[in-house]
Amino acid sequence: MRIKLFITYIVLMAATLSGYAQQDLMLSQEITSRINKNPAGTGNNEDINIFLHGRMQWLGVDNAPKSGILNVTNFIEDYHSGIGLSLAYDKFGVGHSNTDAKLVYSYHIDVNDNFIIALGVSGGVYVSYFNPLDNTVEDERKYFQTSFINEKQTTVSPDFNFGVEFSQRAWTLGASITHLTNNGYESFKPGRHFYAYLTTLLPVNQEWAVGPTVTYMHRNLTDVAEIGSMVFFRNLLWGGITWRPDINNTLDPSIMAFTLGCEWQKFRVGYSYDLGFGSNNQLPANTHELTLSIGIEKGRKRRGY
Repeated sequence: MRIKLFITYIVLMAATLSGYAQQDLMLSQEITSRINKNPAGTGNNEDINIFLHGRMQWLGVDNAPKSGILNVTNFIEDYHSGIGLSLAYDKFGVGHSNTDAKLVYSYHIDVNDNFIIALGVSGGVYVSYFNPLDNTVEDERKYFQTSFINEKQTTVSPDFNFGVEFSQRAWTLGASITHLTNNGYESFKPGRHFYAYLTTLLPVNQEWAVGPTVTYMHRNLTDVAEIGSMVFFRNLLWGGITWRPDINNTLDPSIMAFTLGCEWQKFRVGYSYDLGFGSNNQLPANTHELTLSIGIEKGRKRRGY
């Protein structure tokens, strides 16, 4: 019964004109292909890269959230430019989904052989859909609502992101703003999100390397951090742990993500299991994420990392 009440509560919050309804996807492996959050990450290697990420949350709960990202990137050496396409889908609760589709561009400045600055921008549309007929509310008065949306709603709005990255051989420092032109925080329209991250790759010897990562996201009254590290073996196998606390601790949603992956030639596959530890969490503490990516060689290498 608590699970049903919790899902109904989520739907009602998504259906009202609340300032807290929309938030970007928080996925455990997207730092490896991050153009949906930071367009400056476009074209940071010599291959055409196709990246697919799927997330299944709270398995065992009816109408549980499902999310997916498709990123395609390419670097054009002659113009020092990265181009790409990012498509993100998020099914939030019952009858509510968002689709964010953008074209991505970045310009890379080779300061020297070891240091690159990338500036990126992306633009497209943000589509929010809600169908109240997918959900039945037995008594909306329990949730302090005086009205409930009773018709299907679809909103389409322009959407833009901006970001910057500084890269050397051993580290990448990035910052970005998503939903740049959205001043408010409406039910069917996300407000601005601010991101900052640092990723590293530190060789231990010829076979092993470690990669500590720190990510921070701010949105309105929400602050979320990710702190973790990956371990790489011969660039063939990797695994790691990431901790994702809500700094404000509003709902105590502390999450630990465990990741394993492997690479064969230009094909990569990764799996993450997110385990929730929040004391207020009444839902199954399990979420699965799967990443598939492939790099297509163009026969020409560029400077950079």
